[in-house]
Amino acid sequence: MGLRLRHNEWQRQLWKFITNPVTEILALVAVVLVALGTLVMVESRLIHSPDAPVVFSPK
Repeated sequence: MGLRLRHNEWQRQLWKFITNPVTEILALVAVVLVALGTLVMVESRLIHSPDAPVVFSPK
């Protein structure tokens, strides 16, 4: 039994997928993980910089 997508049915299926609460939660988790990864990457680069504050500097 294959999936038959006629005329505008694929748009309806896509809309159902996008408006699914699980999809919204997964998108939110993905955004948070990307933001956290970016923050860690930037902070780890700046911690070894000479402009780092004395409190956070490994010196």
